[in-house]
Amino acid sequence: MDFRGALPVRGRIFRLVALILFGLLLLNLLGLMIIRHDYYRERALKNRQVSFRVPAPRGRITDRDGIPLADNKFHSDITIPASCFADGKPDSTLRRLLTWFALPDASTLADLDAQRLKTGRNRVTLVRGASIGQLQAVEERRDRLPGVRVESRLRRRYLHGPLFTHVIGYTGEVDQDDLAGAPAALEYRLGDYIGKQGVEAAFEEQLRGRAGTKLEEVNASGRIVGQESVWLRPVIPGRDVALTLSLPLQQAMDSLLAGRPGCGVAIAIPSGEVLAAVSAPSFDPNLMTTTISGDQWRGLIEDPAKPFFNRIVQATYPPGSLYKAVTSLAGLARGVVDTFSTFQSCTGGYQFGNRWFRCWKPQGHGVLDHMAALANSCDVFYYQLGLRLDIDDLARAAGAFGLGRQVTGIFPEEAAGNIPSASWYDRRFGPRQWTRAVLLNNAIGQGELLVTPVQMALLSARVAVSGQVPAPTFVLGETPVAPAAPLPFERRHLAWIRRALRQVVDAGTGGAARQAGVPVAGKTGTAQNPHGEDHAWFMCYAPATAPEVAVAVVLENAGHGGSLAAPVAGAWLRLYFEHKNRDAEADQPKETP
Repeated sequence: MDFRGALPVRGRIFRLVALILFGLLLLNLLGLMIIRHDYYRERALKNRQVSFRVPAPRGRITDRDGIPLADNKFHSDITIPASCFADGKPDSTLRRLLTWFALPDASTLADLDAQRLKTGRNRVTLVRGASIGQLQAVEERRDRLPGVRVESRLRRRYLHGPLFTHVIGYTGEVDQDDLAGAPAALEYRLGDYIGKQGVEAAFEEQLRGRAGTKLEEVNASGRIVGQESVWLRPVIPGRDVALTLSLPLQQAMDSLLAGRPGCGVAIAIPSGEVLAAVSAPSFDPNLMTTTISGDQWRGLIEDPAKPFFNRIVQATYPPGSLYKAVTSLAGLARGVVDTFSTFQSCTGGYQFGNRWFRCWKPQGHGVLDHMAALANSCDVFYYQLGLRLDIDDLARAAGAFGLGRQVTGIFPEEAAGNIPSASWYDRRFGPRQWTRAVLLNNAIGQGELLVTPVQMALLSARVAVSGQVPAPTFVLGETPVAPAAPLPFERRHLAWIRRALRQVVDAGTGGAARQAGVPVAGKTGTAQNPHGEDHAWFMCYAPATAPEVAVAVVLENAGHGGSLAAPVAGAWLRLYFEHKNRDAEADQPKETP
């Protein structure tokens, strides 16, 4: 067979096929480069680098021993472009999400639109704190959800719920007022979180840190496709803040108050560090880090027990008989009484003008000397002592202890209280329009006198060591608002008042605060309340011979201080010394067998 004629034919066929393939390739290149140039250019541009702002993790808040009280927890949101609901109508992507997540159309669209108007951003949050199921639904259907993004962020977490709320405060979303008042260097944006109350607000600059910026390569659906991020500015985490409060001591005070409206404050002597500060009732600040429901919000603000009310520094009460220690020192300083003075016998009350001023003990105390009058809290003795003073004598003595002014410096809502002077009465009633009858009420801690629980704890601490206690501090390393200063009273008079306060607990109205093996000095008080039952007060310090802690307790509308507030303070002191002894034993070196 002759193959010589077949070879040229096959060669021609091969060349023809090659030519056709080359022609097709050329046509395809012409299509890519010329005919569909604009289309592919647009697609290429949509695979681009986008800068993302990365919020800084907020610093932790710990107790004095480093136990975390507030930290951060990762929290994932599902966000969408605002274009998904242009003209108030959901597009196909949003429609799928509404169906998958069973979200109501009308209210969801209204919420998304409100977010867009509030933040001015082109992305809005569809689902906050998405569940695992919701996140999986998005991740598994990425190709059908262009522009949908899962964004993870840190959310504030309060590990002990209501226990520290009124000291720590809480965080909330930045609003227009926050933007207007914040330093420009902090670079807040709507939707960021900011400290709203307490330590969270007072130490915002330290806790906040600085947000970072990074570049990511994303595709047309907004999905990250690059292998590595490029950081334009690193994240600087917020710094931790350590409180002076102790978790076990705070738990002890909270347990003893048992949710009754009132407050307990304990201050270390002589540092002024606050070891426990409980305002009851409280609320869970974790509610404020999410979208709180309308019913929950109304329940809190309409609660007659006022859980938002910071009784530690915001509530003001007449001090009642706790103030008699101030009255005694004012009288001793003026020389109108000495440590052994006696006055007219107490028969259950005292007549002044046409008014009968009652003693808390209807049958009277009889004749008491100065120390016995303080130990037994005889009102009639102090009515007569008050009349030997003028109102400014009392005001000066009270001011030396920090009464009548803000003392902490970190709570914007802190009340100063009220220590009335002659000029104050002139402004209120008019010059010479008030009588010396006000002295009788002021002498026993009633009338227009108002103090806060933290002020009374400070009063007790300063009596204990002749004033060598600075203003109370809630954060370790914080500079006190007012440094320690000597009291303007003679040392012998301060020594006498300390002996008298010990008598209150050893043999007087404060017996419920006695401790086995630990001497306690204190004062009971029952403050009249024009709006209901009397408030029960007690302040004390211990050990009386070498003071290391001062306590003030007030129970609203509870009754007598000696029978209700003193047991709370006494029980807290027992737990305090047990805790101290356990710590001392733990620090002892272990013997090697």
